[in-house]
Amino acid sequence: MDKDLARLVVAASYRAASELGDLAPLLNDHAPDADLKLGLAAAMAEINFQILRPVFRAHPDLEAEFDARIEKYGRAS
Repeated sequence: MDKDLARLVVAASYRAASELGDLAPLLNDHAPDADLKLGLAAAMAEINFQILRPVFRAHPDLEAEFDARIEKYGRAS
C-alpha cells in the first residue's frame, strides 16, 4: 500500500473508532448493557490491532504524523 492510501486508511480508522467511542456515554446513560459496551471496546481494539498497527508497521512515520495531529488539534482527521 502506498503512503497516500495508508494515510486515508488511518484517517478513516481513527474516525470509525471515534464514532464508536462517542457511543459510550450514550450507552452509559440510556442502555447500561455491559455486553454492548464490551463489544464497542472490542471493536475499537480490533481497529487498532487489525488496521492501524499493520499500516503503522508499513509506514512508521505516519504514526508520528497522526500523533502530532492529535496532539495539536485533538483529533486525527
